[in-house]
Amino acid sequence: MDRPPLSLTTVLHTVTQLLVDNDYVIILALDFSKAFDTVRRHTLFKKFAGLSIPDNIYNWLVEFFQGHSHCTTYGHEISTCKEITASIVQGSAIGPASYAVTASDLTTTTAGNHLCK
Repeated sequence: MDRPPLSLTTVLHTVTQLLVDNDYVIILALDFSKAFDTVRRHTLFKKFAGLSIPDNIYNWLVEFFQGHSHCTTYGHEISTCKEITASIVQGSAIGPASYAVTASDLTTTTAGNHLCK
């Protein structure tokens, strides 16, 4: 038997607990499928610097995210390549973990609200 994703289990548990003390619960779900494209690298590097990781690992991460470019091919034409200065490289093993570091300090601003990441 397949188990539900951990995030679904977490949301279900949170809603169940909230219903003990409340007549109703409102759920707001957000789709972060394009969130990787919105990460500001200087923010990511600042958060990496706050982690207790060795300097050589930090330097490797900074170097990994630099030097990427993008161009578009249409027919037989190729656009000018432009450096990518934002976003996390999708499809890389470090991408999801980097996004988790970026989102790790997100919190609710209103008492009684819960955030399931």
